[in-house]
Amino acid sequence: MNPLVFEPYLRPMVWGGRRLETRFAKPLPGIGTFGESWELSAHPHHLSRVADGQWKGTTLTDLMSERISDLFGDHLPINQRFPLLIKLLDCHQLLSIQVHPSDALAPRLANEPLGKTEAWIILAVEPGGRVYAGLKDGVTRAQLERHLAEGTLEECLHAIEPQPGDCIFLPAGTVHAVGGGVVMAEVQQSSDATFRLYDWNRPGPDGLPRTLHIEQSLEAINWQAGPVMPAIGVERDAPGRPQRMVECEYFIMDRYTPERAFEPTHDDEMSIWLVLDGEAELKSNGFARPFKAGETVLIPAASEQPRWTPLTDRPTLLGVRLPHG
Repeated sequence: MNPLVFEPYLRPMVWGGRRLETRFAKPLPGIGTFGESWELSAHPHHLSRVADGQWKGTTLTDLMSERISDLFGDHLPINQRFPLLIKLLDCHQLLSIQVHPSDALAPRLANEPLGKTEAWIILAVEPGGRVYAGLKDGVTRAQLERHLAEGTLEECLHAIEPQPGDCIFLPAGTVHAVGGGVVMAEVQQSSDATFRLYDWNRPGPDGLPRTLHIEQSLEAINWQAGPVMPAIGVERDAPGRPQRMVECEYFIMDRYTPERAFEPTHDDEMSIWLVLDGEAELKSNGFARPFKAGETVLIPAASEQPRWTPLTDRPTLLGVRLPHG
């Protein structure tokens, strides 16, 4: 099975902008603000479809049903569900202050089978861009509820002035927000379980305040977790010299900035690749295609050995794999 490219799903958001189009050439409609491009999804809210080639028009869930061994090799995901959701985000305004539930809480609190642990790679930041990641040390539930009632919830949160290249890892239960002109890539569990604590008193698309989920949020928060700092990549002794950005029970993220062509490890496992900056060509057996910033490709386990070749000076690639072993 050759590498697979999927059609993006462009999701309108009250906090979004137009930079998915201006930065990544995503085909946005003529009007409106768009916050998310779902690059790869088997979530019921959107099923990604193959964009071209032999499997054009086939949904990712149908591929999971018909060719799961070709996709994953011997490393099948739990419950045979596609476990990840890959996005690009244009956070023109601040997202709500929110929290995602854990796997244990998601079925009861959000009617979702999975919780939502996620990681961000910051790609661009305008002046005033901000990330809120985690509670400040020592913040208690009583303090948070008091600040919530007073409309000063951000005073409880650890604030970061993000820089391009920062990686923010947010385990489920971490209170967070981002915005003010931040563009980023997101790797997350395949879940849309989001609880809003506070939405900056702004109206939604219908002119009314968006729904808050205060009781669910308070139950979902990990009160033992403190401030979240940007992850510092660790160099790996592997072809292409990637940086290991995140390694958790749900996904592994490596960042590559290759000077020359390289062949990543491909040991009978699926991988997902995002081009974050620049341009590179992917070859695998009869497949050959250039990928520019903002494009995503899934390399099935049954693909021939992939080879990436830079087409610009030191492009930035993000390789995502599932943990196993």
